[in-house]
Amino acid sequence: MIKISYITITARDNFPTEGRPELHLWEPTLQTLANQTFKDFEYIIVDVFYDDRPDYFKDHNHGLTIKHIPAAPNIWHKYGVVQTCEQFNKGIVAADGELLFFDADSAMLHPELMQNLWNHYQEGYFVSLGFGADLTYAKEIYERQLGSDGQYKFATGAWQGVTDKQANKIENSWYSFLGYNGLVIMDHRYRQLFGNSILNMARISPNWYYGISTASLEAILAVNGFDTSFDGDSALNDVDLGNRLFMAGYKNIAMFRDSYIIEAYAKLGWHQKMRTIRPEIKCNYGLLLYNQLKGRYVANIPVPESEIDYIINVICASNCQVRDKCKTLPHRGPFFNKNEGELYEYWKKNGLPYRINLREERALRKKEGTWINV
Repeated sequence: MIKISYITITARDNFPTEGRPELHLWEPTLQTLANQTFKDFEYIIVDVFYDDRPDYFKDHNHGLTIKHIPAAPNIWHKYGVVQTCEQFNKGIVAADGELLFFDADSAMLHPELMQNLWNHYQEGYFVSLGFGADLTYAKEIYERQLGSDGQYKFATGAWQGVTDKQANKIENSWYSFLGYNGLVIMDHRYRQLFGNSILNMARISPNWYYGISTASLEAILAVNGFDTSFDGDSALNDVDLGNRLFMAGYKNIAMFRDSYIIEAYAKLGWHQKMRTIRPEIKCNYGLLLYNQLKGRYVANIPVPESEIDYIINVICASNCQVRDKCKTLPHRGPFFNKNEGELYEYWKKNGLPYRINLREERALRKKEGTWINV
């Protein structure tokens, strides 16, 4: 059995990277994966635009074990909307690793990252990775965040006087060969935990289980993967997964100083067939609270349409912490977006009744030999 399956999803064009028109979408990842000291992993890409580039990895595999998988069939793509949860679930079906590592695309991985993730798994932890963007070719964004003097703007409390070098302790020599000079902004969790402290790890709330994370295959199958009712919108499906893992008894979720990725900043970079601005069809925070209140840690079991009344009348009315702000937005239903009525009705018809059992799908895939390892 392979030790790690690195599962990624994409709906980007071939050359989305800011300031680097010659740099292909997958090269930062491929080239840093090739440099890993830990070799027992596979690289899985679930690609919305597989049909446009089915043979890319035949000539660009860098000696890696790669599975390039089409995201189709997919109920949302005709609307130009990414179906994140369904894409990740396809990757789970294809995975042969004991530990699953979820990510998007264009990531650069430290040569020891796979080893670090496996070590922390052996220690009993699922890892939520820190993530940052290298803004070498988008310096104006870097300075808008930090200022040319390297001081965080709008910083208060513990962050007053903290410089970029203190808060973004990322040494970049390991990926400088790709043409980046280490102008990095790390995510707020990583900065808060490691930017101004001597901590090397911290156990975290499942509400900090962001999209770039690990979990064992067995744990993911126990909760039946990502909840596809979150699709249509892309927010909070990762936090929901963390909370459902927690409810299922997998409570050792942590962040580590040595576990992070750096993105080759791609600005937006969606394929021209995708909507530039993602629609907000319904409130995924309401769905997250619904799963918590109902104790639904197993995903992808159909939800009766009548339960929307429960979400609106109980969760939106009294359990939602941002309900007052929601009331100030004229397009809010509550729960649904009045401006996206067609997509909302489509979601109720096709998203709510969706059922899938990932264990059964994996058994079928093993029987039929669905996926091709290129």
